[in-house]
Amino acid sequence: MDLPITISIGALIISIGGLAVTLWATRISKRSLDHAINLQERSDLKEFERVRAELLNQISDSRAILDKTRIEIGTLQANFQAEPAAVQLLMANYTLLFSRYLPKVEQAIRQCDELWTDVSGWSSDKGHTDLMQARAVLYRSLKDDELVQESAIYLVNVFKVKLELAKQQVLLTRSAGCSAES
Repeated sequence: MDLPITISIGALIISIGGLAVTLWATRISKRSLDHAINLQERSDLKEFERVRAELLNQISDSRAILDKTRIEIGTLQANFQAEPAAVQLLMANYTLLFSRYLPKVEQAIRQCDELWTDVSGWSSDKGHTDLMQARAVLYRSLKDDELVQESAIYLVNVFKVKLELAKQQVLLTRSAGCSAES
């Protein structure tokens, strides 16, 4: 064999070896890329589920605050309705707490329930940006619900004070009427 043919065959073998190494490295790189993409997708899914769970917890917290408010006002309404008609007549100006405020609280509870159902059904297709926007809106809503509850506590306390005053007024009127009859 000639030297040039031997060198050519050697170069061909080296080239084929280099091609094999390149193909092997490409395959390893592709597997690494696929693995990295898979890890990122799983990480994104975990993050999505974590943020969605936080949203659901925020909605539940908000609903609990509103539910506590509803129960407080509902209990007061039941106690008020058990009072004599004279006491109820004196308190007529304060019953908006039951006729206007309580239905708004109940509507907010229904909205929380609908929102919880909606968010719990979200898939990872919803996107991280949508979740973060919903999270910000829900945080504001939670703060609004806390304000509603604080206002309700204040209104309930005022109502209770006025109710006691009305009861005393009715008792004084009755005792004065009984004294006049004697």
